[in-house]
Amino acid sequence: MKRWIRVLGSLPIAVPLLIAIAIVLAWGTIYEAQSGTAAVQRFVYQSWWFQTLLGFLAVNLAAAAWERYPWKRRHLPFVLAHVGIILVLLGGILGGRVGIDGQLVIPEGQAERLLQVPRNVLVVHQPNPGVQWVFPTQFETTAWKHQPHALFQVPLKDRTLQLVVDRYYPDAVTDEQITGDGADDNPAVRLLLYHGAEEEDVWLLARDPERFGLRWGEGHVLFLAPRDEAELAVLLGTEQPATPQRGVVTMEFPDLKVSQEIPVPDDMGKPLAIEGTPYTITFKDSFTDLAITEQGIVNRSAELRNPAVAFTLSGPEGTEPFLAFALHPDFEVLHGHQRAIHAHVTYRHGVSAALPPSAIVLVRHPAGALSAILTDDTGRRQVLACAVGQRYTHPTLAYQFEVREALPRAKVVMNFRNRSNEVRAEALHVALQDGTATAQAWVGLRQAVVLGGGEDPITVEYRQDQRELPFSVTLLDFRKTEYPGTEMAAAFESDVEVNDMERGLVMMRTIRMNHPLKYRGFSLFQSGYLPGPEETTVLSVRKDPGTPLVYAGFMIVILGVISMFVRQQPPDAAGQEGTP
Repeated sequence: MKRWIRVLGSLPIAVPLLIAIAIVLAWGTIYEAQSGTAAVQRFVYQSWWFQTLLGFLAVNLAAAAWERYPWKRRHLPFVLAHVGIILVLLGGILGGRVGIDGQLVIPEGQAERLLQVPRNVLVVHQPNPGVQWVFPTQFETTAWKHQPHALFQVPLKDRTLQLVVDRYYPDAVTDEQITGDGADDNPAVRLLLYHGAEEEDVWLLARDPERFGLRWGEGHVLFLAPRDEAELAVLLGTEQPATPQRGVVTMEFPDLKVSQEIPVPDDMGKPLAIEGTPYTITFKDSFTDLAITEQGIVNRSAELRNPAVAFTLSGPEGTEPFLAFALHPDFEVLHGHQRAIHAHVTYRHGVSAALPPSAIVLVRHPAGALSAILTDDTGRRQVLACAVGQRYTHPTLAYQFEVREALPRAKVVMNFRNRSNEVRAEALHVALQDGTATAQAWVGLRQAVVLGGGEDPITVEYRQDQRELPFSVTLLDFRKTEYPGTEMAAAFESDVEVNDMERGLVMMRTIRMNHPLKYRGFSLFQSGYLPGPEETTVLSVRKDPGTPLVYAGFMIVILGVISMFVRQQPPDAAGQEGTP
């Protein structure tokens, strides 16, 4: 046993080990400059092989100290130094294995509890039934490898899909091309907007809930494509909507092959049986201008800007809450909501009342012609025919607009190319294989793409991993101090409210540079902010159980250094150590 301890604690073991660690650290510095901090943390510093090297160094130090046991007083500096370094190494290994590190990004007035962790995942959603799979990835750790050929198995209820990532670009550039040779009804217009010296060239797609409109200056710009003449007449204001005042909810049950339209009643809270199904629907509330805030769901105004309805659906699977939007039918698909009840929900409202004030609304007729509806700040409308290549002026906003192209069957083609091996704008090319059928698309970091057709398409999302904190943090106020005469931030701080429902605790604190908030083992540091019309703070959050070991190790090493300078009396005549 002593022989093995002597070997483990010897210099022939320690020197090569220290050289190997030094080489890894030097290479890690170069790797971090090319691939970023998150990549080097996962690929090097938090890897099992590097932490094994550190653990082996701790064993070498422990063996070297134990070899001199029983220790004498003259061994004190040696023992303290070795014990201190061992504690530092163990603390670093413990923090790297079980520590939590991430960021909270909180707009002013909102609450957040999902921590953005510095590692990426592929998230696969199947909306109905609501299931989700999360696959950890590490493409950024080998950024030079552009063809990873990574395979992920997606186990559905009746079959298993294969998701293949065959290309990875760490520094992708996107070139969008919109052509008119699409296979489906997908109306699109290319619009030029003018206001003084400002000019913007945009594409609007009527069937895309993310791209059918935008906010430009003080006004709204929309492109709508009613599917029939009756809906067109309502939109143009020549007929009153046949839809009930509160709208209609359409419930489709693919497994039962049943579809029912249910008018939203004036009297809320009464369960209504859905004919031909074992389900009942209970309407809870309807909204004219819904907004989701830190206080929950609120109705901002009586104007019909964002009609929505809230209800519950009860059946053999239990009871589930639903929130359906008239202007955003794909809200649940885009946000990956999980459902145990297999049902498709759509909410239809009078479209004429849903037009916002101060708006430029382009309307494509079912026959192909274009009209423009111009609303003032009171919602009063002016309707005029719109021709491609002709410039028009909004009567109250003084904005000018011109339709350059109008495509009835638009096809959006995204071309990706890679600029370098630096991890700056990641993108993946994914292919979903379902038997003999294959659907493929590009997806960038923090983006989602829908693959496959039919009633239950699959949504694939590439984003940072998330971890839920045991408490929520609300940004009450954000303040930034600038250097005189510049826009450079000299200091910034955040007033936050911590809400811990589990412990029934609410407290308010101010987080500023070098003054973190510490709660339940987490340290929240003020690390940055995001400029814009809505002030947003960025808090670094860390929970490291190895920190006490690291601090204790440093203190012991310092004590060892101090003990080297403490004068000791010479041995007595018997050759024994004296006392000070």
